[in-house]
Amino acid sequence: MPDRKTPSLRCRALLLTAAILLSGTASGRAEEAPDLPAPKRNAAKLAGLVGFVNLHCDTLRPDQDRFKGAVQAMGVDPAELDRDILLLQARSYLAAYEKDVPGSCQRAEELFGQTGRIIPRLFLPR
Repeated sequence: MPDRKTPSLRCRALLLTAAILLSGTASGRAEEAPDLPAPKRNAAKLAGLVGFVNLHCDTLRPDQDRFKGAVQAMGVDPAELDRDILLLQARSYLAAYEKDVPGSCQRAEELFGQTGRIIPRLFLPR
């Protein structure tokens, strides 16, 4: 039986895919800290997307428990996202997603909504 603290191989694969797709969504438009480890950068991207959806997507709302679980599976303590460089990175990504509100909401729905291809049900209907 796998250790509950260790993410499954499938979970890691999904999170890696999410990281790649998220990087295509905002990385070219957001300021990135070059010395930030990839798991923390990806957690900040996801946090920025969650914040964006919470503020701008009228039909979606984040599932906070699922979000925290995804961040923990990346090896990042969710509390780290509320301070220092990770908070600044998350805000930078949120600002990047705001450059195309309708497109970013649609992409969030497709990738992380009820039938999402990356982390299904990260965003639920309002």
